[in-house]
Amino acid sequence: MQKRIASRTDVEPSDHVVVYPTIGNMVDGGESWRIDIYGTVYEAGSESRQKRMLLRLLQRAAGVQPTEEEHELFEPRVREFIAPTERGKQVALRVGDRVHYLQHRTKRNGRFGGTVRLSAHELAELRASGDLSAGVLKLHILSRDGSESKFFVHAHLLHDVGTSVVSDIDDTIKVSNVHSRRLLLEGTFLRKFESIDGMSTLYSQWADQGAAFHYVSSSPWQLYTPLAQMCDAGGFPWGSFHLRSFRLRDHMLRRLLLIRRKGKAKVIHTLLKTFPRRRFVLVGDSGETDAEMYGRLARKCPGQVAAIYIRLLDERPLHDERAAKAFHGLLETSIQTFRCPSELPDDLIHVASADSLLVGS
Repeated sequence: MQKRIASRTDVEPSDHVVVYPTIGNMVDGGESWRIDIYGTVYEAGSESRQKRMLLRLLQRAAGVQPTEEEHELFEPRVREFIAPTERGKQVALRVGDRVHYLQHRTKRNGRFGGTVRLSAHELAELRASGDLSAGVLKLHILSRDGSESKFFVHAHLLHDVGTSVVSDIDDTIKVSNVHSRRLLLEGTFLRKFESIDGMSTLYSQWADQGAAFHYVSSSPWQLYTPLAQMCDAGGFPWGSFHLRSFRLRDHMLRRLLLIRRKGKAKVIHTLLKTFPRRRFVLVGDSGETDAEMYGRLARKCPGQVAAIYIRLLDERPLHDERAAKAFHGLLETSIQTFRCPSELPDDLIHVASADSLLVGS
């Protein structure tokens, strides 16, 4: 039976709410925890006209004629790009016996956000009630009538000291073919998402050693649901997601390609600043500019980046000159390129505490 708590939320029982996995960090000298929460509210409504328009754009841009089976996959894949949203909705969360109202109402694109602060005493109560288990807190979204909706958010409460793995998604853990416009668009809208062989096994080994995970991508938030489903089906460890904001406008498909070129560095730098005492392992690929970005971040935050691992792609190899420039001056960071995940160290905790340079090929 659902628990009812009086609330002033504008979220209707018929609304579809997507709340993204997040993290919490200690503040106030360890007396309380801060949890930043983000999500999107989609309203029930007609979307067929926009769906047809988007399909025509895809056919024109990628030069493909979807099969009947691909049409079935296309429908859910574009849903969050074209679902109707409304500005100004207040989102409320139940945390234990308290209701928290997020400070930022939904914008025109349905996105909302806010911060929840919890004391150490409140966390003890949540642990006793079962809402906090193994360092993961469950926060419940409320509907207008005060009942719990079917939507909730998980927040991983991370201590100041530990190991965090920041992982790119496209062509690092997921086959994306970013180098090819046609293959990228087909893979985004018409193909089942496919994970890179062996990456989930490696990440699970690292998670068993206590590593926390942060999945960072230039993909838009509208692709969070199928990305999360791929990670869950592939056995990847739970982690926070950090994607890009994107609104459907003219020339949508061209813009979808352009936004992939930037945005990740700011997110990763924020993680590094939020947890200055944690050691970070950055995993990416050679297809875009992960090597250069990770090198800049390691130089900007000396002592925090324990290792950089770059998956090699034939379409854009990491040749010696490029690598030397990208990783210049990183004498205390373990740097390794790989083609197969089995080439990377199993013992991540040892790597995160080491200060020696390792260069692989």
